[in-house]
Amino acid sequence: MSKTATKKQHWRSKVQDSFVPLLGTSGELGISVGGGADYGEFPFVTSAPGGGLTVGDIILEIGGTPVLGMTLGDVRGVLNSCPHPVRIKTVPPGSLFGKDLRLFLSKCCTPGSVDSQLQQVIRENLYLRAVPCEYNEKTLW
Repeated sequence: MSKTATKKQHWRSKVQDSFVPLLGTSGELGISVGGGADYGEFPFVTSAPGGGLTVGDIILEIGGTPVLGMTLGDVRGVLNSCPHPVRIKTVPPGSLFGKDLRLFLSKCCTPGSVDSQLQQVIRENLYLRAVPCEYNEKTLW
């Protein structure tokens, strides 16, 4: 018996580039987002009544700004500050690239690879939200 080796496609080959329009006369943007670093998740599409996006897709960029590692509030801020229609890059969740931010950051990646570069962008966005504090044993007692 021989096993047929099938090569899995890298998540990078599945990136989708979409434009999200304003809906009707109300001027609402045709997308809702969830997740975010404050929930330990990548930002993802929760509804897309305007079409072009799939619910559950992970959002990589909004208007050219990488949003991985941002809090949900920051992702929404980027989304609302972009000119319309908003250009969004997404990727469907899969075995290597799921919604769990911590799981992706814990993976060992080849230095210089797309995954390694993505981890660096995520860390940079996370560090922008980190609050430095000084540890002093005397203040604990």
